[in-house]
Amino acid sequence: MMEDHGQLMGLQNVDLPPEIVYEIISRLLVKPLCRLKCVSKPWRSLISHPDFVAKYSKAVENKDVFFQRRRLLFTFGAPGHHWLYSLDLNQFLNENHNVDVDSLVAAPTELDFVYNHLPNGGRGWVPFIHYSCYGLFLSKLCYGDCGFSLINPVTKESKTLPKAPIWRLPMKPYFWHLYGLGFDYSTNEYKVINGQVYCDGIIFGVYTLKTDSWRQIECLFPYKAKDYDGILVNGAVHWLVRKVADRSLVIISFLLTEEEVREIPLPPIPSTPEGQLTVFRNWLCITLVSTRTEGVTFNELWVMKEYGVRESWTKMQVCKPYRELSHSGFWTESHDLMVFDKSSLVMYNFDDGTFWNLSIGCLREDGGFGSVGIYVESLLPSLTDQEQRKRIKEDESTQ
Repeated sequence: MMEDHGQLMGLQNVDLPPEIVYEIISRLLVKPLCRLKCVSKPWRSLISHPDFVAKYSKAVENKDVFFQRRRLLFTFGAPGHHWLYSLDLNQFLNENHNVDVDSLVAAPTELDFVYNHLPNGGRGWVPFIHYSCYGLFLSKLCYGDCGFSLINPVTKESKTLPKAPIWRLPMKPYFWHLYGLGFDYSTNEYKVINGQVYCDGIIFGVYTLKTDSWRQIECLFPYKAKDYDGILVNGAVHWLVRKVADRSLVIISFLLTEEEVREIPLPPIPSTPEGQLTVFRNWLCITLVSTRTEGVTFNELWVMKEYGVRESWTKMQVCKPYRELSHSGFWTESHDLMVFDKSSLVMYNFDDGTFWNLSIGCLREDGGFGSVGIYVESLLPSLTDQEQRKRIKEDESTQ
């Protein structure tokens, strides 16, 4: 099959066998690949071919390739200003591994192209980065009910999603939504999950990029929303909710393949403080949140080390107290990048309790971190099949 692609795409003049060409370029970063697409139509055809895109995406199963392609993604806000940044933190740490950590200052890249989607060129608005999955992130691009977009931060492709239909009437003018983004490996497609919260429960809808449309899951689930940003773990999107019947807290998971909702039990956390559902590496995680003004702090978190098993909830201690704590999604063999109180990024070693602050240049002192996560550079498009064909035809006409 590789040889057929080589002959079909005009690569027979290349000295290397097509299989070797595939292996070499599948390990390149996205930007060099995009430059290669401009060399000739055969190269463009090869790199745009679905077989190559699938192989390129699968290459991240190699740990070294994953580390090479992952990027830190975060929003930062200050009075009157908001910014969206990415940072190749893995490269930064590798280049400065012998440098005193107190003198390290990372230089992020502002993803200002996203502001083109915002009213008035983004002045006075902030892109809310809600979820990242498999090279794309789902962003609410301004305040109010103005919808979401799927964005590939490397190729700069974006897709504005149609608004989810209101599944049941009558409905109040203002109501809550749950959202989540995931990739269904059984069908090889992205799915955006929308949960509309009613007085007696939640109705879920599913959007797929292939169909560019929403469809309703025909069931009313008896929960009230507590957190609204979905947490992607183990092929499912999760939220912390309360049961309608007795208002007790529970985690629900929306399984992307089965499109079913299941409950996951909580750890033995105290009922008084507020709990926050996050993810720690590849585990579900519960941290406590102080909503009081008098400086109540915590020094523990809970992780579910065996998915779905109540007894696997494990308490972990942190030496640096916090009022609000979350994992950034970035970790090394020795440290995890944690977000403390939305004001500092901390490289924390859970083996010995040591830590150091990660300093980011270009950020105002009076600001704070909003969404913090990672994405993996990908060729996967954020466009529908029809939009992709139109884009390819337009690109070819300019060659």
